[in-house]
Amino acid sequence: MSYIVLKFGGSSLADAEKVKNVSSIIKSRNNDEKLIIIVSALNGVTNDLYKLADLSAKGDHIITQFDLIILKHIKCIEELSIDSRNFLLTVNKYFDQLKDDLSLINKKQKLSLKSLDKIYSYGELLSASILAKYLSSVEIKSDMLDSRLVVKTNNNYGFAEVQFEKTYDNIKKYFNNVEILQIVTGFIGSTENNETTTIGRNGSDYTASLFGAAMNAKQIEIWTDVNGVYSANPNIIRNAKVIPFLNYEEAMELAHAGAEILFPPTIIPALSRNIPIRVKNTFKPNETGTFISIDRKRNDNNVVGVSSLSNISLVRLQGAGMVGMKGLIARIFSVLAEKDINIILVAQSFSEHSICFAINPESVDGALKILKFEFNYEIENQNIDKIEIESNLSLIAVVGEGMRHNPGVSGRVFSTLGKFNINVIAISQGSSERNISFIISDNDIGLAVRVLHMEFFEKNNYDFDIYLLGVGLIGSKLLDIISKINPSNYKIKRIGSSNKMLISNNIDPTKAKNKLIKNGVPFDFEEFIGFADNQELKNRVFIDCTSSEDIAKKYINILDKGISIITANKIANTLEQEYYSSIREKAKNKNLHFFYETNVGAGLPVIKTLRSLISTGDKILKIQGILSGTLSYLFNSFNGKKSFSSILNDAKSKGFTEPDPRIDLSGIDVARKILILARECGASLELSDVKIENLIPEKLDRDLSIEKFLYKMNEFDNLFLDKYNKAKSQNRVLRYIASWDGNNAIVSLKSVGEENPFYNQNGRENFILFKTERYRDVPLIIKGHGAGSSVTAAGILNDLNDCINLSK
Repeated sequence: MSYIVLKFGGSSLADAEKVKNVSSIIKSRNNDEKLIIIVSALNGVTNDLYKLADLSAKGDHIITQFDLIILKHIKCIEELSIDSRNFLLTVNKYFDQLKDDLSLINKKQKLSLKSLDKIYSYGELLSASILAKYLSSVEIKSDMLDSRLVVKTNNNYGFAEVQFEKTYDNIKKYFNNVEILQIVTGFIGSTENNETTTIGRNGSDYTASLFGAAMNAKQIEIWTDVNGVYSANPNIIRNAKVIPFLNYEEAMELAHAGAEILFPPTIIPALSRNIPIRVKNTFKPNETGTFISIDRKRNDNNVVGVSSLSNISLVRLQGAGMVGMKGLIARIFSVLAEKDINIILVAQSFSEHSICFAINPESVDGALKILKFEFNYEIENQNIDKIEIESNLSLIAVVGEGMRHNPGVSGRVFSTLGKFNINVIAISQGSSERNISFIISDNDIGLAVRVLHMEFFEKNNYDFDIYLLGVGLIGSKLLDIISKINPSNYKIKRIGSSNKMLISNNIDPTKAKNKLIKNGVPFDFEEFIGFADNQELKNRVFIDCTSSEDIAKKYINILDKGISIITANKIANTLEQEYYSSIREKAKNKNLHFFYETNVGAGLPVIKTLRSLISTGDKILKIQGILSGTLSYLFNSFNGKKSFSSILNDAKSKGFTEPDPRIDLSGIDVARKILILARECGASLELSDVKIENLIPEKLDRDLSIEKFLYKMNEFDNLFLDKYNKAKSQNRVLRYIASWDGNNAIVSLKSVGEENPFYNQNGRENFILFKTERYRDVPLIIKGHGAGSSVTAAGILNDLNDCINLSK
């Protein structure tokens, strides 16, 4: 009977309950199959050991960190009810040895990989011992095998190369003399001098493959915390699909390009002996997982997966003298290989005028030093220009056996990227034709993976479920617009007000408000943004048509649920800078959208224009604007003939003001808008940094109701009339203007003359002026209606359409 090798990773062995779960899987298989079990350290322990070693190397106190590691293992042993004095002596012996090895770390030098490998080994030694002892306690007789006894490597500490022939012989000899189940330490090996080595982080997969190949196993199983190898990183693509079948080459290509489920070298020993690998979920053992073999069942997809690897750097050599230079690539590869610098991707122009290659950022300084020395003569004689480094880049690989000899796949890849303005920095396509790899900016990684996944795996399935909160003036108008264009294009699943909500499969926009009133249930935020009925649903969008600070403070919660956000609510973007940044970071990490064009100019493309200027390299020198349609209306209508208070009441009745007009008159609304524009330019400002001129008379009681406030305003009409008359006497007009000059943000009422662009502003127009390096002499101006529910609702709908289109 052939062996089957089962490897369990750290997430499968996080605590006592998970150890019991692993044991139940082993028990269900042990009677019918010959098993070899490979284990990683308990979840997080390898990182804990690194921290411990680092503290020791720095000469810092290690007691707290050391005790944490002891506590984690002792707690697991106690909860497993392993009652054995001898076993605790064994475990304590490991801790004593660990303490001794820590004391040998040189406190005056950088932590060596050799020392680190020795410290790392205790993670697997402890976990394998615990699992073996627990299995024996539940009547599955087991022994722990320290893989250092059989896995032999060179002395390239940190990523040692396995000596296959010697290792395979050792493993076979060992298993010729054992009969009971062996629990084997993954990840570690030893040199000929029995110095401890490791075979790469996540190397327990590799250990499993080595034992499988040595024993000519029937199958190697990698048990982890997901259902298999996915079509894309599920942290980026929420609805990434498990790939049921892969061949060895496809699996290797995906692993090298960042698919974290498989450690790349794992494939090599299995491939050499044609041993299939299955990736399974420890917590869902009935799932079939991903089956990797020499060949695979074919389906209609030419592409099986889109893999991504972030945080890489690109080294570029170029120069006219490189054309025809013999041995150039060999020299680059050789000198970098001597220093153990791994090259991830290579691209060379056909003219041989330039060559670039991708490496890990931590290798950049070393690579630059080596290459400058190696090509010193060519650089001095200007055959090679200076060596350039580009950082903050990502690699994406589109992988699939079906791509071979199949025209059009490359075209689909790059046309899809082009449609979304994603710039490709370097391209490489292997001779096998099963992998198209390219380099892009880190900033584009989420969008690029998403659109490629949609192109190859989710074609024509872009539905968005809409969760609309706020059905006042703006929300009602949005429903009205949707009902008049093509309501079937928009699936409204939830609507809510401050006190009610309605959740339904498909809400008719023409009847939404009435149904909310009649059939709504008490509003519950968590239920409102809770999981969709259909768990396979890809796209959900929360539309905030409120002015609620409480809701604005919950945007992180909404994004955490996998829901994009479109908001007319300015508050979130003007809360503390830390919160402002965290929203964007969360949206980026979750690959979600956050749209807020209406925050500044209602339906005007103010933020889009500003972003376009910045993204094309322009520098913003100054922003000025009349950013309140309400205040625009008030001061354009105020001509001294009709009182200011009556104009204010008229504006309120027409829906041109906030529900409470004091928000407009206080200047806080304008202050929020100029703050948003300043932050878009990269400024780090708080709302309290904006200097605001408040137009509400100081003598008015701040606690008045809205109705009493509007009534009392007529007592201060002369205050506004005096301002108007003074401006008129100088042939000037009153304008409430916001400005940001790169340092200071100010909003105030000013009188401006004919020489000022704002002099000719009319009606409810918003009027925004961008002075930039390109538009220094003649500023770029955006004008248009900036108040009213109709234009704001239209702006929200435009954001919604952009959100949908970006997901196609």
